Amino acid sequence: MRVLRFLADLRRTACEPTVFRRCGAIALVVGTLLTVVNHGDAIVAGSFDRVLGLRILGNYLIPFVVSNLGAMTQRPPREDQERRPR
Repeated sequence: MRVLRFLADLRRTACEPTVFRRCGAIALVVGTLLTVVNHGDAIVAGSFDRVLGLRILGNYLIPFVVSNLGAMTQRPPREDQERRPR
């Protein structure tokens, strides 16, 4: 149940326009740098395949998720989390 609540919070945070824009900008910069550094030679050589495409997608997706997790830690807890005893 905690995992589902966590994923719902992650989605809720990512759907907020200001958070989405900031996380998207971070993912764009970091993902591009990672792609150039790690896969630039394969892209220039023209050896682009499905596996490389998935790796490049991960280069953008992982920074987006990590920056979204950082945004989540700056949010106040939801009301139902404040009332629950730990």
